[in-house]
Amino acid sequence: MTRELAAFVANLKYDDIPHGTIDMSKRLLLDGIGCMLAGIDGGPARSVAEMIRGLGGERQATILPGNTQGTARDAAFVNGISLYSVGLNDVHSPSGAHPGACVIPTVLAVGEWRRLPGKELLTAMIAGYEVNGRVGRAIIPTHRERGFHPTGTCGTFGAASAASRLLELDAEMTANAFGIAGSQAAGLYECHHDGTSTMIFHAGRAAQNGVEAALLVRSGMTGPATVLEGSKGFLRATSNAYDPEAAMKDLGERYEIDGTSFRPYFGCSSTIAASGATATILRRTTVNPDDIAQIVVRCHPIVANDNADNDPHTLLAARLSLPFNVALVLTHGDVLAADLQAQELTNPGIRALLPRIKLVSDPSMLRRACHLELRFKDGRRETEAIDVPRGSARNPLTWGDVVAKFKPLVRGSIAGEDQIRVIDAVANIEAMDGAAFMRVMATALESKSRTPEIRRVAAAAAALQQ
Repeated sequence: MTRELAAFVANLKYDDIPHGTIDMSKRLLLDGIGCMLAGIDGGPARSVAEMIRGLGGERQATILPGNTQGTARDAAFVNGISLYSVGLNDVHSPSGAHPGACVIPTVLAVGEWRRLPGKELLTAMIAGYEVNGRVGRAIIPTHRERGFHPTGTCGTFGAASAASRLLELDAEMTANAFGIAGSQAAGLYECHHDGTSTMIFHAGRAAQNGVEAALLVRSGMTGPATVLEGSKGFLRATSNAYDPEAAMKDLGERYEIDGTSFRPYFGCSSTIAASGATATILRRTTVNPDDIAQIVVRCHPIVANDNADNDPHTLLAARLSLPFNVALVLTHGDVLAADLQAQELTNPGIRALLPRIKLVSDPSMLRRACHLELRFKDGRRETEAIDVPRGSARNPLTWGDVVAKFKPLVRGSIAGEDQIRVIDAVANIEAMDGAAFMRVMATALESKSRTPEIRRVAAAAAALQQ
């Protein structure tokens, strides 16, 4: 499995990739950049960027929080944390990972440093999503059940794939990079219990480790070329049941990036259906939260177990809480991260709703589906079931949808005309190299000049992530 995936990464050609897959990569790239820019003024990104600045290092790539320069490895690290801190980036449900937070910062950092053509950036991005997704398919669900966070673990292999591709490693060297990445791949879900920011760290570290693994191989270090399937390898070490053959099915015939989902709402992938169901009910009828007696949400057992917190005290805990996200939509309507501020944690209206929201475990439900019922005090009931949430791989966001999500996300970071320039740069990335592409964003950050409105929104974004 290791060598076969390495050969795929090394031999993938832009011209062989279907047009629809290229289009999907651009939508996900714009979505990821939107999240990255939205996170630059938040607490996690600012603190990590400050730490990196204190270490110094060669000026190779743009670190967006602070709009400065650092090594490609450090840029991938900080930008990955910025991207993942917002809670609106993509998710690959079959692997349980958020590949964009690990792969996109890697592609942008190495691509800028090496001044590589835009076509190579997209090819490396697709290769990274491919390996991330297939490694995850081999070990889900027991990998997650044992406490591993796939974004940190599988994301390391995805980032190593993208970096290896951009550093022009051949198949043998890429397999060695995977071998090194396997000893770096880490991330534990214990952070789910208290909402601490370790989960955000996982994505940045995966990106950083992926770059480092490829650079180490280029400098002569080796790693086991059976790191995935070996008797002491990643699959056996991190799961109770694994299926490499199923994970490798149709390699080169279908692309994992096409099976990646967008997040149109604040929250996590397990809460999107409930947020969407609540929003759908609000669009067809007027709901006064004071009139609600109870809200019953039938959902998959994993969701009922992992996302049931009805008393979150941090914004990360709130993101993972299905009751909080339902209450948030009932209070404010359709919600993006830009609409959420720290004071919502103590919002009396939201707090009053939380005890009335009950999750019911239903093994017959699809993993990301939900059936939501509002029960009113006068006996009325409103129900909505969602099996395929908006933004999912089977119901993806269009380019127009992603643009509509992008603009409010970045309004605290860059001005309106610069938003258009970034959007156009992504749409036409094949005509640019990595350095020119990143200059568009760096210039946008330089020219924003912090108008009063931008300062206000940026302050709200920073408070959101404290």
